[in-house]
Amino acid sequence: MSVVISPFSSVILLILLFSLFFLISLANGLTILFIFSKKQLLVLLIFAIVSFVSFSLISALIFIISFLLLTSGFFFFY
Repeated sequence: MSVVISPFSSVILLILLFSLFFLISLANGLTILFIFSKKQLLVLLIFAIVSFVSFSLISALIFIISFLLLTSGFFFFY
């Protein structure tokens, strides 16, 4: 049994992996800042905002790539 991965799936997987590594490195940096900071609530708020924006951008990027690939496939086959 062989598994075939489409280019669309590999692009989405690549975006998810890079975004995961970005968020992990961001969380590590903010954790160190959280430990040594006296204003921990501000650091927590910054982390929440950055995480929300990152997830929103990643979702939008995946949606745009999906839409472009879907429409290009539609125009090429019809």
